Amino acid sequence: MVNTEGLREKYSPEGSPLRELQLNLLDEVLFLDKICKENGLTYFLTGGSALGAVRHQGFIPWDDDMDIALPEKDYKKLVNILLKTESEQFVLHCRHTDFNYTFGFPKFRAKQGHLLGCFPARGILYKYKGYGIDVFCVSGHSYLRALVCAKMRAGLLNGMYKLKNDGLRRVVTRINWLIFDVLRPLTFPLDVFKKKGEMHYGLGMGTPYHQMREEEIFPVRQTVFEGVTLPIPGRAEAFLTRIFGDYMLVPTEEEIRKSIHSQEYIPKE
Repeated sequence: MVNTEGLREKYSPEGSPLRELQLNLLDEVLFLDKICKENGLTYFLTGGSALGAVRHQGFIPWDDDMDIALPEKDYKKLVNILLKTESEQFVLHCRHTDFNYTFGFPKFRAKQGHLLGCFPARGILYKYKGYGIDVFCVSGHSYLRALVCAKMRAGLLNGMYKLKNDGLRRVVTRINWLIFDVLRPLTFPLDVFKKKGEMHYGLGMGTPYHQMREEEIFPVRQTVFEGVTLPIPGRAEAFLTRIFGDYMLVPTEEEIRKSIHSQEYIPKE
């Protein structure tokens, strides 16, 4: 464990805008946790959220979002549940609820709020702009197939925001999603290169470079995160090493400042 208190006091002290955001995200993930428990769904913290759980027993002090993942079968069930869930506060932000949202993974988002400072230009068009949790699925595919699908989705959809006419953008976006949905299954021969136990985030979700191992994730285990209990990969240390290398090494001040999404969260000198 690193000096969490010193880092917390510097980057996200109690009462600061970043700390308030983190506590809102904590309430949001507990909302999802309850749904997953009620429906028997397995999920786990991934990415920087898993790193924070192990290294800081909570949020990385300068982090401003959360990441969770589910096995593909449970992911599909959760998406269906969230699309039917009526909430005044939260929404599943995805292609089905906002055609301008063209990422490959959905975001469980607060309906109200503003986008962080470095958010891509297409975010200006979003219907929902609050804080949120990235929701991924994990499935067994080869790195090559994950990479091809990621680049294919990005090539077809990332530039849609550049179409200024709303009606034209809506039509072209839907056509390009249809093209992607048709082409994605046709990449299955690339799974011949899959290694035993190899896993990636869902096809087209991006970040194909995060190569994972099934035996390092499942079964998941519980750990303390900001004073509550949340699931992380069962062999989280091996999982994090594969993604981050020496994950216990705290980044330099310069690296931390570059990773903070919004200027308002960077501490004054």
